[in-house]
Amino acid sequence: MISADQALQIVLENVAPLGVERIPILDALGRVLAENISSSRDIPGFDNSAMDGYAVRAADLASASEANPVKLRVVETAGAGQMPSRRVGAGETVRTMTGAPIADGADAIIQVERTRGSGDVVEFLAPAEVRGFIRPRGEDLRLGELVMSPGKTLTPADLGMLASVNRAMVEVIRRPRVAIVATGDELVDVDQAPEGAQVVNSSAYALAGAVREAGAEAVILKVARDVAGEIRDRLAEAMTFDAVLSTGGVSVGQFDHVKGALDELGMRQLFHGVAQKPGRPLKFGTVGYRPIFGLPGNPVSTMVTFELFARPILEALAGVSPHQLTFLHARLKSEIRVKPGLKRFLPAILSGQYEDSQVEPVPWQGSGDIAARTRANCYIVIPPDKEHIPAAEWIAIMLR
Repeated sequence: MISADQALQIVLENVAPLGVERIPILDALGRVLAENISSSRDIPGFDNSAMDGYAVRAADLASASEANPVKLRVVETAGAGQMPSRRVGAGETVRTMTGAPIADGADAIIQVERTRGSGDVVEFLAPAEVRGFIRPRGEDLRLGELVMSPGKTLTPADLGMLASVNRAMVEVIRRPRVAIVATGDELVDVDQAPEGAQVVNSSAYALAGAVREAGAEAVILKVARDVAGEIRDRLAEAMTFDAVLSTGGVSVGQFDHVKGALDELGMRQLFHGVAQKPGRPLKFGTVGYRPIFGLPGNPVSTMVTFELFARPILEALAGVSPHQLTFLHARLKSEIRVKPGLKRFLPAILSGQYEDSQVEPVPWQGSGDIAARTRANCYIVIPPDKEHIPAAEWIAIMLR
């Protein structure tokens, strides 16, 4: 049995990004760019006004002041999206809105607040600085300038940038498709009321949500009963996907047939068993390029092992640098006693903030108690060498 840190290192050493697909930019939010993006033109494509004001020749206003205003004749009004049709000559000006092109002959903008009047003749109350309040052509980007490089996770602002350089389609790393295979005679689907010893296949739905939250596509396959041939067939079906998450059947019980089925399918096992609780029976390996996780069947075990190990690999498949798990510290409300030897993750409730933050385990009945995980908003993380943690001690917590 290996440590959680060793297990994560092995997982990340055995994954590579998927291939490339071309998609509309409206579908590209959160996806990882797979090509260089260069500007198709100068942006802005023309000198334009940074303010509402007047396009002038600075030399005409050299002596302007409030005590000695200079009068200029307004020959045209230019709004955003309009090219001025008149050239500014001596003693002339063009009324110019923010973003509008600068008329030929003008070399400055003076703000409307430094003028008086609004008719055909306007008084200017201050001198203008040459190129003042003019955004020059190409100020943002030059033709051919590199805008974005492969590996960037696309944000809303990036979609706007792509649109501004006329990229309606973009190449991104393909989103992984993930098969979820649940095994067990006791499992029924969400639309079937359990009878006798049956339970609802809740882990598969929790996993599907977690997979989607990680940016991948989740497909829940039909439950495989505890029959070796049926489990093998379901896992063979899963091999058409980019990654496989199976739940249950990875321990050493009489009906745990997952290991044998994966061996038949050619799985290269990289580890089986992690020194943590919940999640100790976790199994990981590959079939060809495809990562395979044998997750424990109990819902809390499933979610903990997904967050620690499967989420990083799905992010890596999609080309994203795996996010570091967020660990904080909070004061423990009441003491905890555990059996040492395993790293433990206890569902808990974090409250307060900053130096007043406190955390307390939720009452739970073990790794099958998904209701406890629903009530929790974090996990308390207990190192394997700890047996007793007194109240008021600062303790590590994992947000998820």
